Amino acid sequence: MIDWNGQRVLITGAASGIGRALAVQLAQRGAQVAAADINADGVAETARLCGGDALVIDLSDGAAGPRAVEQLVARHGRLDAVFANAGIGYTRRLLKADLDDPGLSRLWEINMLGPTRLAQALVSAAEAGGWRGRLVITGSENSLSLPPSIQNFGNGLYAAAKHGVLILAEWLATECRNGGKPLDVHVLLPGGVYTGLTAAGLGPDPAKWPADMGIILPERAAELCLKGLDLGLFHIPTHAHLIDDMGWRHGSVAAATAALGLTKQA
Repeated sequence: MIDWNGQRVLITGAASGIGRALAVQLAQRGAQVAAADINADGVAETARLCGGDALVIDLSDGAAGPRAVEQLVARHGRLDAVFANAGIGYTRRLLKADLDDPGLSRLWEINMLGPTRLAQALVSAAEAGGWRGRLVITGSENSLSLPPSIQNFGNGLYAAAKHGVLILAEWLATECRNGGKPLDVHVLLPGGVYTGLTAAGLGPDPAKWPADMGIILPERAAELCLKGLDLGLFHIPTHAHLIDDMGWRHGSVAAATAALGLTKQA
């Protein structure tokens, strides 16, 4: 089990939802939390709840995340963990989407490139300071599959960003392991969680959401995330149905391999 007592932690997207729940639970475990978000009022309330600091940052600015890491290291001498939790939604049907929409740049920057920028900043600081850091990236069930419950919602571009998050996390973990870098990488894969982001797309009443989403509260997602970290897991899912949702892809590749007469090389 990780001893969070006294550890310095940065959480992005911390004004509400999973980010706020993580901030509160980590503080309960003794961590010193810096909560970051573009929502000044929300992140101030999170800081009050967890007894930590509030940082108002806009992660669509590529320099904002690394700058926050540098400021916290300069202030406290170290930064033990970053929870790259910030994310925004984007619902457009692919065949009708304006692919020149400036909002897409914001989507890629916040949801996909943001965690990678934070990883670069954290590993550089950890190497220079001689400590080991931890990066926890919030992906999505959309990172893994096309969840049946939301296939009519036009989530293709959002899902592309979350697919990107997953493979970037896997490459970051591989590069750190193979290169001896002082950074442990994990990816949280939430299914249906009642947050402002999901409510914006599905409506404010979770009782009317698709039953097979298996909606949970942010507190439960945060609890599972921290349990996964205690267990040393890389992939940290929040719902059992994620493994079933991925099955069609494996089955399709297996069937195609057989149909093409491909065999493993000895």
